[in-house]
Amino acid sequence: MHKEVKQKKQNLGIFYTDQRIVGFIFDILKIWKEKENKETGRWESRKHFPSVIDPAVGEGVFLKTAIETGFTKTDYIFGLDVDEEAVKKWKQINLLKEFGGKEEDLEAHFFHQNGLDRIHWEQHKNKYQHKLKQKDINTQQFDTVIGNPPYGGVGLGDTELTNDLMIQLANFEILSENVKNNLIVANTQKDLFNSNKQLAIKSDAKQKIKSFSIEILFLERFIQLAKHGGWIAIIIPDGILTNSNSHYVREFISKKAKVEAIISLPRDAFKSVGTSAKTSILFLRKYKDQEKEQNNYPVFLASVESLDEKNFNLVKDNYKNYYNKTMSNKNLVQITTDENGQEIVMVRVDKTLKELMDEKPASRWSPEYWHQKYVENLEILRESKFNIKTIGQFEDRLTYGAIITGKKDYSGKDVFLVNQGDIDYTGLNLVGSKLVKRDSPWVIERAKLKDKSILFARSGVAGVGKNRITIAISPPSAVVDSFVDILDLNREINPFYVIVFWKSMFGWLQIERFINGVGTVNISFDEVRAIQIPIIPILIQEHIESEYKEMSKYHDKAISAKKNNNETGYKENIETAEKMLKDLIAKTEAVIRGEKKDVI
Repeated sequence: MHKEVKQKKQNLGIFYTDQRIVGFIFDILKIWKEKENKETGRWESRKHFPSVIDPAVGEGVFLKTAIETGFTKTDYIFGLDVDEEAVKKWKQINLLKEFGGKEEDLEAHFFHQNGLDRIHWEQHKNKYQHKLKQKDINTQQFDTVIGNPPYGGVGLGDTELTNDLMIQLANFEILSENVKNNLIVANTQKDLFNSNKQLAIKSDAKQKIKSFSIEILFLERFIQLAKHGGWIAIIIPDGILTNSNSHYVREFISKKAKVEAIISLPRDAFKSVGTSAKTSILFLRKYKDQEKEQNNYPVFLASVESLDEKNFNLVKDNYKNYYNKTMSNKNLVQITTDENGQEIVMVRVDKTLKELMDEKPASRWSPEYWHQKYVENLEILRESKFNIKTIGQFEDRLTYGAIITGKKDYSGKDVFLVNQGDIDYTGLNLVGSKLVKRDSPWVIERAKLKDKSILFARSGVAGVGKNRITIAISPPSAVVDSFVDILDLNREINPFYVIVFWKSMFGWLQIERFINGVGTVNISFDEVRAIQIPIIPILIQEHIESEYKEMSKYHDKAISAKKNNNETGYKENIETAEKMLKDLIAKTEAVIRGEKKDVI
């Protein structure tokens, strides 16, 4: 792909789909179709085929596969796309041979337009009316809506907000009322000074529309385009499934459609076309007219670690058993590994949508979040003899460093500026750290370290993804930067115990669960507050503190040796500190499991 074209597509959030993913999606759709045909005879016996539309069709891989797999026939496919580069390639798409290669037939099924807009059928209906499945086009609803719409780009960006598009967007339920009302007013009221000119959208409302997440708009558009009872298969960024600020989107979906399956794709699924964004396939069935909204039904959750066809086949076979009600209860949770013991597929179908929606601090639909290792981890904690509370119940201060934009001034020798890289496994390492002036904008009250402040990296694979967390023991004058958070606890819990717990399997798996599956991994304040911790006796917590401080002496010796360029001394002492901390963590875990009475 030409460099400039590729960059343009990335800016627009356009990422074409691997054929293995497309083939798998149609494997699932055919399972639905076959079951419906067996129960009602709706398709083959009536020589009828599902109508299929892709509102962000790109170069046509989904529609081409729809025909090649026998899911439908050429007369029943439709595609929309605004991308000029894709439009230029439509004439070469192999499936057009089914039309006899006639350009007029291509124009009857592929529309060069914004996929969010209504289908501009009137431009073609007089000439091609006999060729098209008129009923579906006239109602602008289809049996199947499928595709990989834009995501993570610039929203509507430079899209022209035509009258047609504004009217269409005003009907989107996902937009806030003030934005929709502005769209309606702009379309219905005339300029007093020019009766033929409609009012312009206010700049602030226009910016909100232009910057609104395009993937969320397309998600609603897919639902709009589906008939009642129709099938939807859409590739979405995992933020829709995981982010707390996308809870309203998940609520919207659950009211409009039954969530049949969510299949998590590997992070490198679209690496070859320019993104490492974590994505999943969302399979929905739009509720039939008068059908009541439900939530107490199981959702098929699965993840694949690579785009290997055998992985997809494993998921397909399990889904077919589940959908046809032939799955054994002992197979409701499955982890499949390769010959080296590495996980390749996870499947679980024992969680209901209600459970997914009721999860705190916000609903979570990501299959990784519901991996058995995370579920079992909390089950072990809850089965312990200790009361379970959340970190938030002991919070005195939870804060972050200053956010500085523009040119940053790191000159000065007064105050240490602590960043994620200064947090080592066994403690703070301020050798070579930045220093700033006392009147620097970095030095604000909320960012200042206190004795026994817990510091933790809040974002990034190299930060929170590596569990960078420590405690400040009699710290020097220091503040944290904007990528490090501070947690101060009240006197009801020992912060040294919290640090050791956080580094333990029981704490780390909770953190990993929260950050897993997000594009840029991070942990929010609400997620920190939601971490569950068993309340072991105060005396044991005090013993953990004393053991931690003994370990810290070796950490301090190691840092002192590092300052003096004594690499041997640093290595010997840091290895001792690491061993002592790992031993303390293991003993603490044993206490929590009831295998040990104390850590000393």
